[in-house]
Amino acid sequence: MNERAEVDRKIQVKAVASFVLILAIIVVTALGIVLLVINKRVAKEDEKRRIVPAVEIVEVAAADHAVKIFTQGVVESARETKLAAEVGGRVMEISPSFKRGGVVKKGERLVQIDPADYRSALAAAEVRRAEAELALEQEKARVEQAKLDWEKLGSGSKPLNPLVLREPYLAAAEASAASAVEAAAKARRDVERTEILAPFDAGVRSANAEVGAVVAPGTMVAELYASGELEVRLPLSLEDFGFLARDADGMVTGEIVLKGKIGAEEYIWKAVTARVDPEIARETLSANIVVKVLPAGGSAFPLPPVGLFVNAEIAGKTLDGVKEIPRRALLEGNRAIVVMEDNRIAFRDLVIPRLTRETALVSGGLEAGDRVVLTRLSAPVIGMEVEIEKEEE
Repeated sequence: MNERAEVDRKIQVKAVASFVLILAIIVVTALGIVLLVINKRVAKEDEKRRIVPAVEIVEVAAADHAVKIFTQGVVESARETKLAAEVGGRVMEISPSFKRGGVVKKGERLVQIDPADYRSALAAAEVRRAEAELALEQEKARVEQAKLDWEKLGSGSKPLNPLVLREPYLAAAEASAASAVEAAAKARRDVERTEILAPFDAGVRSANAEVGAVVAPGTMVAELYASGELEVRLPLSLEDFGFLARDADGMVTGEIVLKGKIGAEEYIWKAVTARVDPEIARETLSANIVVKVLPAGGSAFPLPPVGLFVNAEIAGKTLDGVKEIPRRALLEGNRAIVVMEDNRIAFRDLVIPRLTRETALVSGGLEAGDRVVLTRLSAPVIGMEVEIEKEEE
């Protein structure tokens, strides 16, 4: 009985102890929550920072703009010729300047072909000419005598027979004399053709004859080019071709400057238009103008060497009141971004009459003073706020 009471008492003690422990835990937990609430740290709310992209701009101004056209070409001789032997024979003499790279003067004898046989032929032709002319004079005298005889016979009323007056004989003598004169002239020309002369002041591109060689008629003995008359053929796109300044006759009037590099030095020559090719090249859809190079006084190279590659700058038409902007400011579809007074952006559709590698000339869509954005924005929208980084003068 006592044991039973002891067990019940222990159970009750454990129950009371468990209750007290749970109550203590609850009280401690509540106190901890109260302390946390009282001592909580209030987080400061940071202001949201707006991301405003910085942009580079250029302020545009209206002005008259002289179009400049750039192209390239190769210096060529305005006159070139190939000299061929008109008569055959052995070469007796050549000019000291008759060699590749030589310079010859107009009328200079380049090649002398042996003229002996041709002089002999000329002498024989002169004899035949003299004989034919003598025979013609004799026949004329016979004709006069025949007329006198016919009149003395009193036969003037009868039909006149041409043979009686020796008319066929006279015609034959005249033809023979004319033939002899032409034969003598040809023989004389053959003698002159034994000398091959320079037709103009020229440089020798090739020389194909030497003393002792035998040449046949038609053999090409030299190729010459006029070193003092130089031209450059300049190809132009059809757009550039349309911007050339022309006079009433269609000739290009703008200043033309040629630049070529020889060694470490760059040389400059002026040029004038020689002619405008009236036909468009079908392969390249380009037009060509040919310019004549003018001598440059005081230069180590008054004229550029034939074959030199040169860059050309041509002054074209003047566009009135256009705005010039860097080409990198253009968006697809000939649009540009401008910064308004409140530093927000707007889009402008542009009219561009002239576009070069570096710049664009705008005739519509921009006003003087507009600030054009040069920076590429990733996703620009109308009204986006921007910050101007710097202005390009």
